[in-house]
This record gives sequence, structure tokens and C-alpha cells, in this order.
Amino acid sequence: MTTMPLDDIPGLFRCETVSRTDATAELLALTRQLRAGTANREVYTVHQHVECPPEVLYDYLLDIRSVAEFTYSMRNFRPDGDSGRYVGEDATDPDTKIHLRIRGNREVGTVDYESAFDQGDDLWMVFCGRVLSARHVQRRSGALVSWTIWRHPYYDKNPYPHLAPRRGRVWPGSMWPLFHACDVLELRNMQRILEYRMRAQPSSVAGR
Repeated sequence: MTTMPLDDIPGLFRCETVSRTDATAELLALTRQLRAGTANREVYTVHQHVECPPEVLYDYLLDIRSVAEFTYSMRNFRPDGDSGRYVGEDATDPDTKIHLRIRGNREVGTVDYESAFDQGDDLWMVFCGRVLSARHVQRRSGALVSWTIWRHPYYDKNPYPHLAPRRGRVWPGSMWPLFHACDVLELRNMQRILEYRMRAQPSSVAGR
């Protein structure tokens, strides 16, 4: 897929276009909607249909450059030595580092994101992803993506407080109640980005 500007894509939920204040308001509003129909607060699944070939969606998820596009504020990822991990930052709090490893199995369409704040040796935040053919599952064109996230005890309390970038930094894991809403909006970002690029330059999307 050829990298293209995002400025012309309306409605993206990214820190470059939505302030932290407005983002919080939107997340709270959507969280209320989601909670109204969700009894289990320990696990949630988000899903999205994308009008593009499944292999294009799969490759997009597997590409570390995509994380800085469809997430709200995860930016500037670079290899973390030879570990197979990447390290980036939260653009709304650049002192907070995000460590990430992407594991995929193309044959069954799984893409797992394993991540953590502040350190990369214990990647305790696990996003279990799956990409499927919408034709196979729903007899419609395009692709389906789902993520399932289970609550880890570390969301409640920082397991490595000595690695925090500064005293008084709010523990990002404490935002767990808003994660469900944030992931919904980020998958919508992914849909809008890929569908925009398919319309604008379909022949190059898969060759990014």
C-alpha cells in the first residue's frame, strides 16, 4: 500500500484532528452506549466490516506503520533492537513509551498485538485479532476484522512504577473503562483509511 496523506479523510478519530478534551467526551458518550448492552466488564470484542480484500486488511494490520494511522495517539514506532519488538510513544504524552510486538498467522488470519507501557519485557496487554473474508462469513464483499481484549490485573495498578517517565504520571492502564469505546473508534479509522485508499488508488493498496 502506498502511503497517502490522511488529511482528506473525514471523521478520523486521531489526536491530530480531535483534541484530548473532545476525544474524552466522545469516548465517555460511546462508553455509556456500549455499557448499556454489556454485562461483562472483564472482556470485550470489537469488530468492523471493511470494503477491501481480506488480504489487504490483513497486511495492513501486520504493518507497524499502520498503527500510527488508525490509533488515536500511538506514534513514531521504531525497531527495539533485534527483539522483534517496536517502541513508540503516546503523542498525547510523549514521555510514555509503548512497546509492541505483532504476531500473525496468515493461514488462519490471526493478528495479535502484544504491548505494554514503559517496558518491553513483559507485554501484558494482548489484543487478539482475526481477519476473515466477508464473502465466506456473510456472503458480502470485503473483509471482517475482530479484536478480543481481556482485562489484565495490571490495568488496575502499574506493575513497574519505577519505570514511569516521571512522578505523578497518570497510569495509562487506569483508562481501561474507555478502551472498549476507543477500540471501536480506531477500527472505524481503519475502515475509513482503507476504503478511502481503495477508492483513490486501488492498484497500490496491497503493495504498500
